[in-house]
Amino acid sequence: MSQSKRGRKDLISGGGYEGSGMKAVVLGAGGLGRIVCLNLASDERVSEIVVLDRKRDRSRILQMIHGHARVTAVEGDVKDLKTLKRALSGADVAMNATLPEHNLRIMQACLEAGCGYVDSTAFSPAGPDDREGILDQLDLDAVWRPRGVTALVSMGSDPGLSNVMARIAADPFRTIDSIRIRWAASGSREVDGFPLYSREIFLRDALSPPAIWDGHRLVEQGPAEGEEEFEFPSPIGPRRVHLFRHEEVLTLPARLGKPVGRVDYKHAIRPELIRAIWALNGLGLLSPDKRIRLGGVEVPFRDAFLAALPEPSTMVGLLPGALSIVVEVRGEKTDGSKGTVRAWILMSHAEANRRHGSTAEYFLTAASSVAAMMLIGTKRTPRAGVLVPEELPPEIVLPELEKRGVRFQVADRPDMGAEGGTPSR
Repeated sequence: MSQSKRGRKDLISGGGYEGSGMKAVVLGAGGLGRIVCLNLASDERVSEIVVLDRKRDRSRILQMIHGHARVTAVEGDVKDLKTLKRALSGADVAMNATLPEHNLRIMQACLEAGCGYVDSTAFSPAGPDDREGILDQLDLDAVWRPRGVTALVSMGSDPGLSNVMARIAADPFRTIDSIRIRWAASGSREVDGFPLYSREIFLRDALSPPAIWDGHRLVEQGPAEGEEEFEFPSPIGPRRVHLFRHEEVLTLPARLGKPVGRVDYKHAIRPELIRAIWALNGLGLLSPDKRIRLGGVEVPFRDAFLAALPEPSTMVGLLPGALSIVVEVRGEKTDGSKGTVRAWILMSHAEANRRHGSTAEYFLTAASSVAAMMLIGTKRTPRAGVLVPEELPPEIVLPELEKRGVRFQVADRPDMGAEGGTPSR
């Protein structure tokens, strides 16, 4: 048994640990990793945080965090198995705050170390034979469960908080006709309608064909199809949304625990941007080996294109507006009546900046991921194995989210029939 775990007892009734406290590992010290570390350091149940990043300066800055935990910076790449294993030694839980293409590699290292695992998003497949995503992670449940180790995957804002809201909204229903998940954010003219998270992750997601669950199977759709107008909470208001590839569509039908009809996910990122990405990719311009010359320097066209998109992390403190995620569940309630329940969250960028110097997207993603880390580290998940957020009982996950300033609104709505919103013609 490692030194950090020696003498530790299980979670006691008072809600904390006896002994040395939790050791958490954060892999990646970028925009998301920084906020995750701030969250962890403020929790009295965490005694040690190890931050692994390729750029030592980024991880060393986090050593200056004031809080309950001692922070140790490690320079290294998650692709270096030796360095990764050293960082995970004796840890209770680790979070991948790097790119999702590393999820499976890090999960394997965590399993070997007997360390819990969390990530905020899955790797998006770009074609029928490119499957290294959420389904591959869920396939590992049979390996993780008998080892008594827990992984909580796709526990960010959406997916993540959206799944938790779907669980809450679905509780009054016996059977579910539809689950509609909608995302929108407002900001300055320069960023309105653009993604507010990692540009590289967005590009990969955008190149994956969107899919819906039709009640029986996944059905792929065309890029930016299914446009409709959707009413978000004020101050965002009505926004045009369209289909986008997302993990909730894959996991909710399988893991919500009751019959589920249609599931779709739509967001308010500009459809022109999605279609442009597909066109550029069709021309071969987004291939990693396609290079162009700019001012005497040769760079990948893909990098130049991504650099042209707004970088939200550079606008912290200046970005107006808010972010909202809405989940609507329609079905037959336990009393036999038909109904619709809406759950939603709304957060301004100004509030996220005041609390953690971030955008609302990063704030909510970090809060969700840290809530998952704390549930694993304090041994309060419903079972061992590979879990998705909708499997978390609300009574255990909501207090952890509320501790980090995340609160949902839930309301019954007039029955809207099989389709809400206003589809475009």
